[in-house]
Amino acid sequence: MNSIMRLHVQHLNEAIENDSLVIFVGAGISMNSGLPSWNDLINEFKKEMNINKKESQHDNLKIAQYYFDIVGQQKYLQKVINTFKNHDNAEPNNIHKQIFRIRPRHIITTNYDELLEKAMKSEIDKYEVIKQDSDIPYSKSDHYLIKMHGDLIEKNIVLKEDDYLDYEKNFYMVATLIKSLIMNNTILFIGYSLGDSTFNSIFRMIQKGFYGNARKAYFFTPTPQNEAATEYYKNKGINIIAYEKDANLNMGFATSQFLEHLNSEMNVFPSSPKKLWNNIKFLNQSYFVEPDLVARYANFSSHASFFRDELQWNNKKESKFSISKTNKITNFLDNKTNFIQFLDYKSSNSKKFVQNPVLKNAYAVYNQYNYDLSQKMFREIANKSFTKKDYWNYLICEFNVHHIGTDGTDSLPEPVSGIRDLNKAINSLITGGDKATKKIAMYFRDNIQNFSFIYRKLSKIDGLLDKLRNERKIYKNNHGHSFNNDLITAKIEFSNLINFIEFNCLTVFQYTEFQETVVRYFECLLIAYDNYTYHNNSNTIFNSTSSIIKELTFTDIKNIIPYLQTENVDTLLRNYVLSKIRISDKAFNYIIDQINKLSIEIKNNYSFEVSGQLSKFIQFLSFIQIKKIYKLIPLIENYPLYQNNSRDIQHILLILANGAKSIRKADYQKLLIIINTHIDYIARNNLVNSHSQNFSLYSYLINEGLKFKKDFKLNQKYLGEKICLIATFKNTLKHVLIWKPMIIEFYFSFDDNLKKYIDQILHKYEKLPDSEFNVSFAVDVIKSGVYDFDDKKKYILKKEITVIQQKSIGVFPDPRQSAIANIYNLIQQKYFKLSDVKNSLDLDLIKGCFPEIDWTIFNIYSDKNIGLLVDKYNFKDAKKIFAKNKSQKSRFNQWLLNQANSDNIQIKVN
Repeated sequence: MNSIMRLHVQHLNEAIENDSLVIFVGAGISMNSGLPSWNDLINEFKKEMNINKKESQHDNLKIAQYYFDIVGQQKYLQKVINTFKNHDNAEPNNIHKQIFRIRPRHIITTNYDELLEKAMKSEIDKYEVIKQDSDIPYSKSDHYLIKMHGDLIEKNIVLKEDDYLDYEKNFYMVATLIKSLIMNNTILFIGYSLGDSTFNSIFRMIQKGFYGNARKAYFFTPTPQNEAATEYYKNKGINIIAYEKDANLNMGFATSQFLEHLNSEMNVFPSSPKKLWNNIKFLNQSYFVEPDLVARYANFSSHASFFRDELQWNNKKESKFSISKTNKITNFLDNKTNFIQFLDYKSSNSKKFVQNPVLKNAYAVYNQYNYDLSQKMFREIANKSFTKKDYWNYLICEFNVHHIGTDGTDSLPEPVSGIRDLNKAINSLITGGDKATKKIAMYFRDNIQNFSFIYRKLSKIDGLLDKLRNERKIYKNNHGHSFNNDLITAKIEFSNLINFIEFNCLTVFQYTEFQETVVRYFECLLIAYDNYTYHNNSNTIFNSTSSIIKELTFTDIKNIIPYLQTENVDTLLRNYVLSKIRISDKAFNYIIDQINKLSIEIKNNYSFEVSGQLSKFIQFLSFIQIKKIYKLIPLIENYPLYQNNSRDIQHILLILANGAKSIRKADYQKLLIIINTHIDYIARNNLVNSHSQNFSLYSYLINEGLKFKKDFKLNQKYLGEKICLIATFKNTLKHVLIWKPMIIEFYFSFDDNLKKYIDQILHKYEKLPDSEFNVSFAVDVIKSGVYDFDDKKKYILKKEITVIQQKSIGVFPDPRQSAIANIYNLIQQKYFKLSDVKNSLDLDLIKGCFPEIDWTIFNIYSDKNIGLLVDKYNFKDAKKIFAKNKSQKSRFNQWLLNQANSDNIQIKVN
């Protein structure tokens, strides 16, 4: 390597270190994997058009254009695709490997093939692939792989003359992006010849766009160049790097050898513990580092193999050295990574990670959902850290300030760095900092700022989820065996993500990308749990599968519930036909503790965010198997009642009601007192309307409790005072309507004194003129059995019939439907006689409105009507309620037989 070439390599290495190198990859690189060259492709056109290769003096662009004009777009594209199709099995070569080893800031290729994408699959860090303008707005990375001449799959290739002439019109956003990259980065061309139309079109773009203002560009060629050509391109801003005249190397080998010189000193294999520590010591500023990142920055290459949480020497004796007595390295591995084995050192089994002590107080405030205060605290720490040149904490804090998501950034202290834009701050540290600072800033940018740590994890767990779904399918359909570590790997990957976030104090829990990762991991666990329920119910001896769990653990629950939406849980359980899931006792106790803790917190200081978290924990109770129902009773006692949280308390009441038979006597005594307190609180704080939907559940639990405490009565002092006032003053009589939900649900549980006042009010209300009498109120009271309003019976019937005879007016609930239901229910209660209704109403008006009416009044025992009843109740309950004689029971049985004969298996029998 001559002195000029060494100088060029030095400049390129500086660009690599500063992460400002862009590599243009030409067709010569793909040729090294056996793909056709550009000339090969053009020759296919010539062959079909009978143009002699040697005689033709046509420009390749014109040949492609001529062929297109003759055969049309479809045949032209098919010809190109078929030319490459014979090489579908081509694999990336060493040049591709070297490109990703160098890790340029961006890769731009004029190739249509997917060799670069294939090579990237084995890399830890990914580039965002840009194939067309529409890809750019959705790009989330700041490392691009741009296919500037299109892609075979997208069928948007640039090949013929018109494509080059119209390039900036057809690829406007891609061209604009490339121009900005050329302006701001150092360029290296590989795989091109100076005579290529492709290279010269890019060269013109450089010259036309910037007139020499772009950063330096370099063009590598194994072919010796004369001084005139070298000087010409140098004056135009492109430095030619060519091997000496006697090199006599083919393009592939020469390019590979040249790339191996790049970045070779900065990423040299660490041949001693000291050199290893030099490679990774900048990671020690973090408080948790994922093992795969440590392995990557250690740069062992082929000398050691990494898998999950182990890095072990390969069989190369000359490269081995011991680290077991190097305290700096072993302390780092024990305290900040999950490594079990690292070379010859076996790490401690009991890991006790420490949260970043500088940031933990601000992070705790963030986790308490006090976002404004935490944002302010992080900015203050950022300013102090920047002044102390503690750039790791400075970057984390500024990241958090920008990602907490409040609108209060304008009221924050100004950054002492003078830079509000975090990307600018990072670039400033990369370009102006010392070597250690550059490493920290680049690591932060490449792993945290661009959310790569989440996207990588999402991709990994997505891949594992696909494997688990396939395993489940094979297991259930074929009773097949499987032997893998996919579930264990998913657990480790997710645990590492949580550790990375929590110990480094990153404020990302509210982001969709993180929450999507949680949902996918939760689905992995559900698949394993579903495998367990299937295995548990299977009588087959030999069927087994690797991914099985019998319950979700405390760690799972702790890291999942706060970030799951209820609809996600419900949907996933339905997908896997799971009604409930089992969790460990420790996990269940954790949920109970969290609900109590958040309840107390929200009582002391209401917060929308805390209320949302409380709802998540309460709603999750509905999805789990609960053995100790009585543990939910204190939740009722501590739970705050507000205008908008009746649904949450309903979840707890439903669980208690469904498990009422298992509640102990002593617990019922406590529960009845709590219910009494709740009802009184609801009455005092005008929450009757918002919480009335739960009154039937309260009432049911009271009735269950009365089996153990027969003398229990609701003692409602506040309600008693209000009812007494209504009973005393005539002009307040209409206020009784406010208390209707409580009267109809709790009347029989009130003490005798309160019942007496209610009876007085209802008696007075019955005496009101018809114009002041509320029929809807009266019907609900009659149906509850509290009071009959016998004196208003004819008026009530008349008013309901009037409503039935009117047309529906398109409101919900439909008044006509409600009136029909009321009359039917009152007939069933024997309040109205059917004969009285017939005398006042044409019964055909109510035929077909409800299957219950058609069955009991019109004796319609058709399959259709039975089907409607079964859909509404279920087969067992419908038969019990409506089949009152032998003939009716026979009709139900015949209907069920008909369904079985017609292969209708979606019947709710139980």
